[in-house]
Amino acid sequence: MSVTEYRAYYWMKDDLIRFARQLGLPTHGYKPELSTRIDRRLRGLSESMEPPRKQSEGPRDSDQPLRRDSPVIHYKSDDKTRAFFKSQIGPEFHFTYMLNQYRLAHDKLTYGDLVDVWVAERDRRRRSDYRPPLAEHGKYNRFIRDFFGDERNKGKSLGDAANSWNAIKNKRGDPRYRAKGSG
Repeated sequence: MSVTEYRAYYWMKDDLIRFARQLGLPTHGYKPELSTRIDRRLRGLSESMEPPRKQSEGPRDSDQPLRRDSPVIHYKSDDKTRAFFKSQIGPEFHFTYMLNQYRLAHDKLTYGDLVDVWVAERDRRRRSDYRPPLAEHGKYNRFIRDFFGDERNKGKSLGDAANSWNAIKNKRGDPRYRAKGSG
């Protein structure tokens, strides 16, 4: 398969894993990592020297009672961690991509820092003019957001949006939402 052909389609993670396996590539990692690995192989480049992902060695932070001043060392998005965040934020807490990316990008954090970051993001999301950033590989989420941003879809359901997504996701080209009648 050519790189152009590969890039012309939306790939589900399971499909990327199967394709990486066919190419003899490692299948671990997040979707963007897999995609980059495959892309490099198709371009004839050597495998990048990916830094080994930090492995959590030792007990999870949540094996001890979490407090705001607890350092983030061996983080796990588990039920105990969720219970801590809910105790600090309330029942509206849910794990988010943004929180995880913030955690991965910063060192020497405390769980209080993560609470503050989550609350600040929640407050930004409450503003009508705020559009949260989406990961490059979040094509489905971007499609759904743009679908509901189209005035002609007011009153439609998530099922309607998902059906529209399913109709285009495996077609050649960029699977972005395009309003009917627009380019």
